[in-house]
Amino acid sequence: MRHSGLAAATLALSLNCGVALALDEPPLPRILPGHVPEPASQDERGLWMEMADLEKALGSSPLVIRDPEINGYVQDVFCRVAGDYCRDVRIYIVRNPGFNASMAPNGMLVLWTGVFMRVRDEDELAFVLGHELAHYQRTHSLLSWRKAKTGMAAGSIFSLALGVATGVLLPVGESLAMLSSLSFSREQEREADLLGTKLLAAGGFDPHASYQVWKFLVEEERHAVAKSEEPGVFSKTHPEPLQRSRELEGYVNERYGPPADRAAAEAEYLAGLSRHYEELMKDQLDTNRFGRTAFLLDRHATMGIDPALIDYFRGEMYRQRGGEGDLEAARAAYLRSAGCERPYPGSYRNLGYLSLKSDDRSGARTYFEQYLAVEPEAKDREMIEFYLESLR
Repeated sequence: MRHSGLAAATLALSLNCGVALALDEPPLPRILPGHVPEPASQDERGLWMEMADLEKALGSSPLVIRDPEINGYVQDVFCRVAGDYCRDVRIYIVRNPGFNASMAPNGMLVLWTGVFMRVRDEDELAFVLGHELAHYQRTHSLLSWRKAKTGMAAGSIFSLALGVATGVLLPVGESLAMLSSLSFSREQEREADLLGTKLLAAGGFDPHASYQVWKFLVEEERHAVAKSEEPGVFSKTHPEPLQRSRELEGYVNERYGPPADRAAAEAEYLAGLSRHYEELMKDQLDTNRFGRTAFLLDRHATMGIDPALIDYFRGEMYRQRGGEGDLEAARAAYLRSAGCERPYPGSYRNLGYLSLKSDDRSGARTYFEQYLAVEPEAKDREMIEFYLESLR
């Protein structure tokens, strides 16, 4: 298993007799594997019932990803982090382009597909999952939901929980008030960071992936260019990522030494991401968060995503944004995509549409013909043939 030396080092530290535990020693779980909750009151019994209803509703949601490959991959990564807690947690992958992962008190873990676009290998994915597991092990999730239920009207906890899980929230003012009641304290986040990092190392992953996740999210926020791109659900319930990333980086460097070589893990993750990239990036474009989208495309280009795909989606981003000079930028991006060794077919089609828009009938005909030549089974073939007929 990769990084097995890190796991051994962690064990050696924990068994070092005669050495007092440091103040930053990761906390111990409050619940053991196989834990069965025992509600302390009628209200708490109601909370567990609402959680069960929520999981049932989420399980039948069309937003939940059913793809066996994706679910199997995430489950495998999680179980390597979770160890004996693996069977206590049910994972639901929800189609939402934002970055969010959340853990309900009953062991329901929700992961948004936007996470896949923001981690660069399975080590970073493992930390996201391990961080949420740490919240569960320390009962932070239960404490937050207890606090939230105390201040909410009947039924509101269900609405909020479903909103947090899917991203389909209530009106902004009401959502923000509810999310504030679910946010973790700074101490809880610190505990989840430390325990999550310990789980990461014990599972054979590089613990340096922990702070690297937070640093990336901080950088993404810096590239948000409009109010509509303000922090999402995860940032509202997991505060202060910049300070936490700095503290965690110092801790990991001191305790675990330098980062591991993750080139092989990055290549493996890239292959999986590439298979689903078109659908994931289309969802990201639909958010109209162009600053974030440009930042993600730059990141994915350095990771090694197919340049033809990167330039096609750059073109789509410029075309949808529609600002001054954006149509020219879109055309240039589509041309770069079409000029790649393996051109992306949609670039020819969109060059045809842009040519039509500028009344370049000859250019439109050429691009539409090239599109059908490289994509003979195109779903929109009938429409393109209609345009070609009108251009004769």
